Amino acid sequence: MYKESGDDPSEQRKSDDILLSEGSGLASVGRYHEAITIFDRAIVTGNRSSDLLVKKALTLDRTGFFSAALICCEEAITLSPGNADAWFVRGLTLYYLARTPSAIECLDKAVSVDPEHTEAWFIKGNCLYQAYDPEGAVLAYEKALSVTPEYPKALYNRGVCLADLGRFEESLDSYDACIRINPEVSVVHANRGVTLASLGRYHEALQSFEDALGLDPDDITALNNIAILLSKIGRDSEAMEYLSRARRLSGLKGFDRKVW
Repeated sequence: MYKESGDDPSEQRKSDDILLSEGSGLASVGRYHEAITIFDRAIVTGNRSSDLLVKKALTLDRTGFFSAALICCEEAITLSPGNADAWFVRGLTLYYLARTPSAIECLDKAVSVDPEHTEAWFIKGNCLYQAYDPEGAVLAYEKALSVTPEYPKALYNRGVCLADLGRFEESLDSYDACIRINPEVSVVHANRGVTLASLGRYHEALQSFEDALGLDPDDITALNNIAILLSKIGRDSEAMEYLSRARRLSGLKGFDRKVW
């Protein structure tokens, strides 16, 4: 545990490093408020390093204290304008606040300092998708994947963007790569089914929707899409069974069809 150090700068740095490590460990297991307290103790001792402020900002971000996170990031950037993580966390927080253009500016700063900052490229992709720029989002996700090829979220999000652009074969490849890494997420199988249906591969699409239901029996999107597909291929009585299940779960009299 932390002990007050004397005037020896090396001892002070050692104590600060211990606090930084302790706070980071608490944050990594979701004990965010305790982590913030530890980071504040380090700051009180006079250690206002950019890295410490970034750690505190990220922890504040995770607890929803976005304004305080931004203040920490701004101080970290003032201390060290070349700290890519400071720009990244500021961009991340602005993204959560839906301040998309400002978020993109910060993320661009982050990747200009560190072109291999996977998370900055990933969040930039999310921002561009949020800004109705799926083509730009695809490029950002591909940058993230060039650094970290086995990144399921980036593969999935790229698949969504490619499908929106009508690039269904590429979208399917992206979903398949995601499933190879992490096969246990129902929404990936469901969206894969939509892409297969868009390609006219209805029986494969049905299987993909069934795979989604195997992971989440209450996946209303999968149930609805199975009903649509079964109706499309003339299996109307089965379609009604799935539609009834979806209605029971949603409490609605109808449903919005997925546009293929």
